Amino acid sequence: MNDFAKPPPAPRKRRLRRDAIRNEKQLVAAVGTLLREAPAMATMQAVAEQAGLSLATAYRYFPTLDALNRRFMLSVIEELQQATADLHSTGTERFKDILRLWLDVLREYGPAMVHVSSREGFLTRLEAGEKHTNAIKAVWGSAISQMLDEEGISQRRLAFALGIFNSLVNSREILDLRATTSMTDEQLVSHLTAVYRGAIGGLGLDLYGTQHEPSSTARLV
Repeated sequence: MNDFAKPPPAPRKRRLRRDAIRNEKQLVAAVGTLLREAPAMATMQAVAEQAGLSLATAYRYFPTLDALNRRFMLSVIEELQQATADLHSTGTERFKDILRLWLDVLREYGPAMVHVSSREGFLTRLEAGEKHTNAIKAVWGSAISQMLDEEGISQRRLAFALGIFNSLVNSREILDLRATTSMTDEQLVSHLTAVYRGAIGGLGLDLYGTQHEPSSTARLV
């Protein structure tokens, strides 16, 4: 045995990895474009053509259109997460800062996002550790947790607070507000923050008892 034998070169593996990352990004971008511009045409065949890939290649990365749609939704939250990386604010001010960035993100992706929905509710998905809801918690969780502290509300209510947040500022509701009101983005930030603070204030009322709270797996870690 040759003690000086070297492992085989890795450039091919690196190239394949780069190709995989590129292909996945192209498919995610393609489904986003179709959902925004021609949602009725957003089939796997159309997505593959938009991405410049074969249908077989598209299915190699995403076995179903639903899986691809979910990856698109996750990619939007990941983009928001990157945008918030340099924020140093806390509590309500952090909530406002993230909300401003979220409004910017929705200006580009919102019209596509409204065509993707889940059969399961937010809390059920959060409890199950679904990637998209976990990503939402990663972005907004600390600000919302600190807002609960500001209001003197138990951290046991965090999952409920996240659920209320999701129903208030999801893409469909934001687009609806933009379409039906003349509020500027800064006015939307002030309005939504005030409404949300009022909503989580109700979580301080022990109307049902702790036995009805989501399990600890849904809390911020």
